[in-house]
Amino acid sequence: MAPCSAVNAPTGRQVRMAKTTEIVAWWGAVLSTTAILWDIYKWRTAGPKIRITVQTNMIGISMPEHQDKTLLIIDAINRGDRSTTISSVFFLWYASAWARIRKKASKTFFIPIPSPAQPLPFELKPGSVWKGILIQDQRLEQAARSGQLFCLVCLSHRNRPLKQRVVIKERRSNTVNKARLADSAPSPLTG
Repeated sequence: MAPCSAVNAPTGRQVRMAKTTEIVAWWGAVLSTTAILWDIYKWRTAGPKIRITVQTNMIGISMPEHQDKTLLIIDAINRGDRSTTISSVFFLWYASAWARIRKKASKTFFIPIPSPAQPLPFELKPGSVWKGILIQDQRLEQAARSGQLFCLVCLSHRNRPLKQRVVIKERRSNTVNKARLADSAPSPLTG
């Protein structure tokens, strides 16, 4: 009788099959892990991606209701792949950095109708823009200069509103700009 080790020894074909099976098993494990990680990435990045900007010291032109007034313009842009709804817009003013850290706003300014053309609530579809236009009055200017003023936009897909700091710089007077234009050399186009 032959020894046990000689009877159970794998043949060359069995060794190649075992290596092929192992390679296929590793390939399947790597591929399935990659697929799971890709699905997690897609799930995390799906949905509305809203970016808000606040522009100050804008002068109204070709708008009868805002002609020659100083405006504050709020833009909300949806760069995601799903819709969301803008429900409200308001401002928070913090008298100091310490008040902001403690989340104790000194004043709250609610804006009931920031855009007559796009009234709230407004469905913000993927790739679309919502614009809110406000008259930049002395209260907003004083709040921005004497503390920290934030614009908050409430959205249906988030528990907390999006927040953007509002910085209002000193406006240049029109007399300074007119003087600069008068002092500039004449354009070669005008002769």
